[in-house]
Amino acid sequence: MGLVPWTGTVEHLFFHTLIIRPDLAFHPNDSTARGFRNYFVTVTEFKAILVQLYANGWTLVDIHRAVAGTVEVPRGRKPFVLSEDDVNYFDYERPRGLGRRLVLDGTGAVKVEVRDNRGTRVTDDDLVPLVDEFVVRHPEFSADGAKGILASTGYEGILGERVNTVDDPEVGAARQRARAVAARLRATGWSFANHSYGHNDMTRRTLSQLRRDTDRWKAEGEPILGSTDVYIYPFGATTGPGSPPVAQLRDAGYTIQCDIGPAPRLVHVAGTWIMSRRHIDGIAFRSQARNLASLFDVATVEDLSARGS
Repeated sequence: MGLVPWTGTVEHLFFHTLIIRPDLAFHPNDSTARGFRNYFVTVTEFKAILVQLYANGWTLVDIHRAVAGTVEVPRGRKPFVLSEDDVNYFDYERPRGLGRRLVLDGTGAVKVEVRDNRGTRVTDDDLVPLVDEFVVRHPEFSADGAKGILASTGYEGILGERVNTVDDPEVGAARQRARAVAARLRATGWSFANHSYGHNDMTRRTLSQLRRDTDRWKAEGEPILGSTDVYIYPFGATTGPGSPPVAQLRDAGYTIQCDIGPAPRLVHVAGTWIMSRRHIDGIAFRSQARNLASLFDVATVEDLSARGS
């Protein structure tokens, strides 16, 4: 597959872990369901988005190439970076129809384990296995083997394994499983980002609090995921390019930092690249359909019947 240089802007789209069982996520209609409607997409919606991104000429690229200006894509195609937030599989999500953890199947492929009122099973119904399989079917959907960035916090574990529960006799096995999954992900084009340890709003933290949070993520996350130079702000909240918190993160090794915005943006200030990501979720479906039209058609992607809206 021949690649040609790209000199324009690079999109960056992000998702949360996918809703596998809309019947559990959206019902009962409580505050948790409203959060899922606002900030998540379903497996069905994500599959439709992948199909339309491919049909509309988009190709996955690595974030490091994007910030370095060395992006190359198949002729006639356009680049985008993909990321996924909160790849921890938080406790509150598990009984509401989302995955429990990432696992390796018998062939070494990364899948998602689901545990709900139908039992425990391993499926393809999550962002990582769906992207992996889509790239196999459509190699031109990935340039140089790029997949996406998995952003993990730390306070409820990593990749679905509760590696921070130090008094659990199974924590050693959990860490070993997480390291094996992380190694497979890195080998197949995925990379990782620090999404903070405690998922706290940076704009409300002191520099010393931010430093402690970063140190803890490095202590617990890096032995499993490896080192990373990418930091993804919780809630997209940042004090702005060149500010002391941003500089502190840069000095800790995070020279690529990502906020949230309605359009592609990449700026370089004081040794730090700031890249904006578009949030793809229920809020975007409701309020940003026109802005997303070059990527996919919200009207044919959104599953209104599943959402009950």
